[in-house]
Amino acid sequence: MFKKTLKIILILVLIIFSYAVLDMFSINSKIINRDLITWNISNIRNPQTKKLMRYLDDLYAYGLYTISEKNKNYFINLDERDQLPDSKVIKKTNIFSENLYPIDNVGKDWKRNYGGHASNRFSSLKLINKENLNNLDLAWEYKIKGKPNYDIQSNALVADKKIFIASSNKKIIALDAATGKLVWEFQLEDNSPRRGMLYLEKNNIQPARIVFSSYKKLIVLNANNGKKIKSFGKNGIVRLNRPSITSPAIFEKNLILTTSKPSLEVYDLDNGDLLWKFILSKEVKGRNGGKRYDSSGGNPWGGFSLDEKRGIAYVTTGNAGFYFNGVNRPGKNNYANSIVAIDIKNKKKLWDFQEVRHDIWNLDIPAPPILGSITKKNKKVDVVIALTKLGNTIVLDRTSGKPLFDFNLKKAPISKLPGEKTNFYQPLVKSPEPFAKQIFSLKEVTNISKESRDYILDKIKNYNYGFFQPYELGKKNIQFNFHGGAEWPGGSYDLKNEFLYVSSSNIAWEAEVKIANRKKFSPPPYYKYTSKFKRLKDQNGFPGSKPPWGTLSALNLKNGKIKWQVPFGEYPELTKKGIDLTGTENYSGVTGTESGIILATGTLDKKFRIFDAEDGKELWSYDLPFIGSSPPVTYQINNEQFILINATGSYSLKKGYPDLVNFGDSIMVFKLKK
Repeated sequence: MFKKTLKIILILVLIIFSYAVLDMFSINSKIINRDLITWNISNIRNPQTKKLMRYLDDLYAYGLYTISEKNKNYFINLDERDQLPDSKVIKKTNIFSENLYPIDNVGKDWKRNYGGHASNRFSSLKLINKENLNNLDLAWEYKIKGKPNYDIQSNALVADKKIFIASSNKKIIALDAATGKLVWEFQLEDNSPRRGMLYLEKNNIQPARIVFSSYKKLIVLNANNGKKIKSFGKNGIVRLNRPSITSPAIFEKNLILTTSKPSLEVYDLDNGDLLWKFILSKEVKGRNGGKRYDSSGGNPWGGFSLDEKRGIAYVTTGNAGFYFNGVNRPGKNNYANSIVAIDIKNKKKLWDFQEVRHDIWNLDIPAPPILGSITKKNKKVDVVIALTKLGNTIVLDRTSGKPLFDFNLKKAPISKLPGEKTNFYQPLVKSPEPFAKQIFSLKEVTNISKESRDYILDKIKNYNYGFFQPYELGKKNIQFNFHGGAEWPGGSYDLKNEFLYVSSSNIAWEAEVKIANRKKFSPPPYYKYTSKFKRLKDQNGFPGSKPPWGTLSALNLKNGKIKWQVPFGEYPELTKKGIDLTGTENYSGVTGTESGIILATGTLDKKFRIFDAEDGKELWSYDLPFIGSSPPVTYQINNEQFILINATGSYSLKKGYPDLVNFGDSIMVFKLKK
């Protein structure tokens, strides 16, 4: 009986194993930068089967490690960086692209997240200006029905005298843009689009449409009534293999979006058929220390921009893998922490440019790149502008991907974590001037009081910090930029005066790496790391680094200089004590207009502020019921200009300051009193 049972079990195991091996094969003719046939554990669809095969792969890796001295030596961190020079420079280019797109700033409507395909989020409207701000007042407020439990991070769309909002309660809402009256709403089954939608004007065949992704569903709605366009996909829906949270774009008949595969994918705009896709991670074969290479990173969660004239999509990508742990992905991790240019017309990658190499600090590029122009040799040239968590402004030529300012690199420290192969060099950009703090030192410890300073100095006396300091078991690190510098809102760029306006945070974080409990058969080199991270705070809950904790900056991209930088946000209780304005951690971003004003929200104090674009002076403010959660939108109907604020709180600030932040339900629109 026992033998019979054992035989049945072995047969079942063999069947399952055979099924899993076959499931590892994938034939895909749509992926342009992969082989037609691939054989990989990641191809397995069933999660339990995938888990089993990964475990068996770990056992195989253990065997390789046990019998091979080469694999054992992989976990000894020795390299030749001591013989290398202390710095390197990627030289700026003197060959420039012609100025084709865009030519003008955003107009009266707002048809895509960040204003349009160029993502420059700067308005040409001038009816609201410095001279009449005293007449600016709340025109109407719309309350989203239902209990608020999240924030709205995507800009509202404005077109055809309607506002389209991706609400936090799984609805797409259309409002009358002049009055705030509900026009229609569409109930979603899955999450609302996190970072943007797209408005398409009507043509001879189709009505005006709203295009967006709801997690794993690509959806097209009739913009007039909120009904699905049933000719697209299956009854208006195309099911995606991986989630997408960013705004789509259209080039000719190509509907373009990014997913967490990570990939850029192109669909037929009329019927929703998948045409092709480009995988945004480098496929690396072979093993390191016996372990299979991890090529899972590079998620383009920040989004992309589209050059409508050239037919080129510019994608920004996330970090290369797990926070703080790059043991299974040696090398620079190409395509991660990068700007990648993909030619939609010819279905190929043109170039890619990487900021942080082998990222183990969560320093991804969080916002879509801005397509703008800069004057060089007395003429406008087209560039790509990427704002980063590190506080850098990367300016690249549009067609070559070469930098317009020297890109400086400095030699980085070696890691003490077994098997962690840190990159030899990391960026230390000099121009354009960084708009955020980058390197923590004792000079950056808070100075708001002697008590706070002493508290932090005592707390961090055994911590590590410095230029791209790697992690070490048994010690904590302090670093800036885990959530900014710049974050997903990016910046606002004026195509006319070539100034960039960006809000950012200067918050120090404490982070640590620990060893997780090992599985029974996992040898020491294959342990999994776990990571913890939190804001560095003093005894009263204020940031533990020196103010300003939030800033608003104006960068002149003609010369790379910061024209002005001011604190952004306020702790009233500190102001009452006579402490200079500190700024606060902030999310939401800014929007500029050609009338010379900067619209800004997202600070902990829940204010909507307007600044002078000339010198950063605060001109006007309004107390919102909740924190502004996405960049302001300004639009015009007839002869009236409006400013729209999504006041719904902040998911990121709620996690860091739970007692100060609540989620809200207010769409607030301002205009000049008659």
